[in-house]
Amino acid sequence: MELLDVLLRIALIAATGFLFATVLLSYIRVRSTRLLFIAAGFGVFLLHAILYMPELLIPSITLEFTDNVHIALNLVALLLIAIGIIREEK
Repeated sequence: MELLDVLLRIALIAATGFLFATVLLSYIRVRSTRLLFIAAGFGVFLLHAILYMPELLIPSITLEFTDNVHIALNLVALLLIAIGIIREEK
């Protein structure tokens, strides 16, 4: 693995972790279901980034996700964020 790959993955984890924590803290403060959906979406992005990291650092650990799994995780995250943005509060 190249150093650039590892640095990019660490940056991705840091960015998604920051966004997830920020939106989650906002949800805890406001208790809006819209923010809960958005936090869940960023949580899925964070989970995806964390699950992909071990195979970069330790080559003997292979989770071997197919492209379909990556696409499905991204789709679920984007749908949760979109629901949070579009959904109206009651």
